[in-house]
Amino acid sequence: MYNQRKDSGFHDPNLKTQQVEVIRTEGASCMEGFIARAGILTLNGDAIVFEHKDHKQFQPVSVPLIDIDKVDYFRTLSIIPNGLSVFLRNGDMIHFIVDDRRSWQDAILKAKKAKTGV
Repeated sequence: MYNQRKDSGFHDPNLKTQQVEVIRTEGASCMEGFIARAGILTLNGDAIVFEHKDHKQFQPVSVPLIDIDKVDYFRTLSIIPNGLSVFLRNGDMIHFIVDDRRSWQDAILKAKKAKTGV
């Protein structure tokens, strides 16, 4: 999993900085081990972007759609059905806590298919 501190956080500098259509956005948390960091999760036509509420300490997590291998679910505390796991082609995985994980999964996979054809 990515270490998201500013000094070593994952941030793809090759992502386009131009205005990209926002497909979906909502408050969410990004799991860092057993710690959930609150912020905003945004899906656009190029990437999933998570911006921490404490943006002074943490870099945004930007995951290009072309790097996503699989999107699945998990249960937080093994009982709450609100977890979304994003598996990357390089073997890494990022966990998010969202309100409607099924619609997030559908939206991510649809955006990925539109972007990559796969």
